[in-house]
Amino acid sequence: MELTADLFKDVKKLPVLPLILLELMDSFSDEDTRVEDIAKKVAKDQSISAKVIRMANSAVYRRGKEVESIEEAVIRLGFNQVRSIVVAATLSNVFPDTPNFDKDKFWEETFITASIAKHLAKHTNINSDTAFTCAMMHNIGELLLQTIKPDECGLIKIAIDAGQPRLYAEREVLGFDNTQVGAALAKHWSFSSVFVDAIEQQLDPLQYENTSQAAVLIRLSVFTRFAWSLNLPPETIIKRFPEPLTQAINLKQEGLLETFAKMIEEGQTLARDIKS
Repeated sequence: MELTADLFKDVKKLPVLPLILLELMDSFSDEDTRVEDIAKKVAKDQSISAKVIRMANSAVYRRGKEVESIEEAVIRLGFNQVRSIVVAATLSNVFPDTPNFDKDKFWEETFITASIAKHLAKHTNINSDTAFTCAMMHNIGELLLQTIKPDECGLIKIAIDAGQPRLYAEREVLGFDNTQVGAALAKHWSFSSVFVDAIEQQLDPLQYENTSQAAVLIRLSVFTRFAWSLNLPPETIIKRFPEPLTQAINLKQEGLLETFAKMIEEGQTLARDIKS
């Protein structure tokens, strides 16, 4: 099955991104973006605004009095954090519900991964908001497959339930995997290379000549979330970080153990708030 030719031949099936999300994604590389203009545009979308305000008032971000508007959220949290929240809230609205797919579980795992990436980034020189956003999008390929290839996804689920790894099952059924689909979708949406490379390289970032640091963070974050889901102790998880990956981003591990529980809890809180 040809990846882009088959998946993207019917553009009507592809999720349509709100203009505000496209502008926000562009703003990551545009230093001249006017915060006031973005805030006004976000405020016009009642559904997104409600989610953003709810998330801004969550235990993760709340500082004192509750915010009641996008403008207050920007003042309280800063544009970069609000932008990350808007991207997360908008992405969760873009893809429709599909039968036999646990979207709530998907978003909980995604938010936990993104929260881990944000916290790990603070122990490197990588921008934590960019890391959060890249990790929020690392598995959008799976969402697209669930939307436009539900029958094939049913076969993939059967294989996974029988013990096959997801990536192996996807390649057997489709001829490619969800990371390739996600990167192709990011290119279709004209996202910057920062996000495309992070999605595309995430499985083995060190094999690329120009390694995406965000992809390395995603790899470590997925490893951490999966190990945590197996109830491994945090100190064991941190000790087992693959050294080539930690060296690639100069990850300083001091203080990670003390914030481990917090980064998991923040991801769980955001996932609850986004679906409320």
